[in-house]
Amino acid sequence: MQNQNQNQNQSQNQNQNQNQNQNQNQNQNQNQNQNQNRLERTTPEQAGISSEAVLAFVEGAEERGIPLHSFMLLRGGKVAAEGYYAPFKEDHLHPIFSVSKSVTSAAIGIAIGEGLLNLTDRVADFFPEKLDGELHPYTAMMTVEHLLLMATVHPKSTNTQIEDWVHGFLNTPPTKMPGTSFAYDTTGTHTLCAILQRVTGMTVLEYLRPRLFEPLSMGELWWESCPLGINKGGSGIRCTTEALARFGQLYLQDGVWNGVRILPEGWVERSTGNRIGTHGTRVMLDGKLGYGYQFWRVRHNGYCAFGMGGQLVIVLPDQELVFVTTANTLEYKDGQTRIIECFWSTIYAALTESGGTPLSPNPEAAALQQRFAALSHFKPAGRTHSPFSSDFSGRHWALESNRYGYDACEFELEGDRTGLYFHRNGARLELAFGMGKWVQGTEPFMDLGGPSYGAAVWTDERTLVVTVHVFDPLQMFTLTCRFHEGDRLSIQLLPTGSQMNDHEGHLTGRCG
Repeated sequence: MQNQNQNQNQSQNQNQNQNQNQNQNQNQNQNQNQNQNRLERTTPEQAGISSEAVLAFVEGAEERGIPLHSFMLLRGGKVAAEGYYAPFKEDHLHPIFSVSKSVTSAAIGIAIGEGLLNLTDRVADFFPEKLDGELHPYTAMMTVEHLLLMATVHPKSTNTQIEDWVHGFLNTPPTKMPGTSFAYDTTGTHTLCAILQRVTGMTVLEYLRPRLFEPLSMGELWWESCPLGINKGGSGIRCTTEALARFGQLYLQDGVWNGVRILPEGWVERSTGNRIGTHGTRVMLDGKLGYGYQFWRVRHNGYCAFGMGGQLVIVLPDQELVFVTTANTLEYKDGQTRIIECFWSTIYAALTESGGTPLSPNPEAAALQQRFAALSHFKPAGRTHSPFSSDFSGRHWALESNRYGYDACEFELEGDRTGLYFHRNGARLELAFGMGKWVQGTEPFMDLGGPSYGAAVWTDERTLVVTVHVFDPLQMFTLTCRFHEGDRLSIQLLPTGSQMNDHEGHLTGRCG
């Protein structure tokens, strides 16, 4: 797509790729250990949950149009159910966005347990060299605990389009006293990572490897950094679905793993309890039930690590249950609530009806497990062939002037390799897709060179809908291609995800 956001995206993703390459060698050994220490699997019935309830969740998510990538259900520390929506796979690393905040909270707890800092430490005291002139009294009052509570002096995150995010956070004029109200501030969480890096002399990723990630056998993961090399405390982690489940299980077990205390005693209760009200926020998760130290409260005495787009780690201590999802719900406002409501009305409802005790074996369980193993990403309903396919295939469509800079396009709709080709500045850019099936390719829109997965269906004889998924960065593109009579073409391009959402638009062309 066009260059306005590409430069910003390219620089951000260059940092991401550098971070990823630096971590690959360390991650290979960890991934081997994770395979050897895979969480024990059981059946839903043995965990006191009917297989039909899990199927009801799967079908309910489909009916609600929830684009899930994966889910995992743990009961008593065992995996009772899991699903991966092809082309997403079990070993794929998924962006978890603000679930990273909860990991940062765990790191703060560990550091406090090691005596490296205290909740009452003043934030500004860690960075005297970053202060411009006299410090505002409100900013001077701000403590580590205020940052954990999202009760900073700012009404929202401060500027991250600069090199030094912490400098911007400390020197942006405050609007309120710290601790007075909840306001979602990702740069406050990032400043927590900066504090940890200051007191430990290493990145939080390096600090947590031997203290959290390796003891839990969380396997391959990596964490983006800001321009100054500080891990993005509020976002940026990529990991597997099972790694998220292990993190949730650690909290369910009060910070103890295999008999070893990972989090300080009392930290789980303190950090996941309702410590500040969320009535004044526009962020909607499961009502406005309060917030802890980078954890959201949910119904039924539960709490949740929540990341944009449907990344959820729900912990229900009373039911000994952990429920994890990855998804891309960014097409909908507060789309994550669709997942949570579906969970409450299916799996949780069945659990409370059974009392959580083991159920009799289900003779249909094997068939249901096969259903879960065959999950696939949602595609629009349609056919894999149109009687006009050959008429539209292989022809050159000249495009009118457009915001994306495309001069022309071609469709290949017959044979084994199908796709759409855009022409721009002498280059031919391929968007691969399968007819009614997912095909891996390289998306042409973000100029990142990363893998994409495309599928297309005919919704009528002259309308082809192409769906493209990119898992990192989390992005989806929907192209509605209409072949009009008179050799006219129109393409509506709808992006949904973490980037380029201002690039919705239309292409109009003519065969010639």
